[in-house]
Amino acid sequence: MTDETAPTTLDGDDAPAASYAAATAEIDRILDELERDDLDIDLLATKVRRAAVLLSWCRERIRSTTDDVRQAVEALGAVGDAENTD
Repeated sequence: MTDETAPTTLDGDDAPAASYAAATAEIDRILDELERDDLDIDLLATKVRRAAVLLSWCRERIRSTTDDVRQAVEALGAVGDAENTD
């Protein structure tokens, strides 16, 4: 998933987050709500589903970013190798 496809809001069960930081902040808020004794039982499944969507989105962002960094480092290595052979 790319930033271009991410909506700018965090509303809705199925919408991914606007950013990784926003997603982790929302996950933290959900966890805080789940730990409270006064959580409305009717909201429990909704909150857990939303957290699952956000966690999945975060994992994909981490994977994508890792791939991007790996490619950048490999490109730097290729440039360094080319300079050493000249």
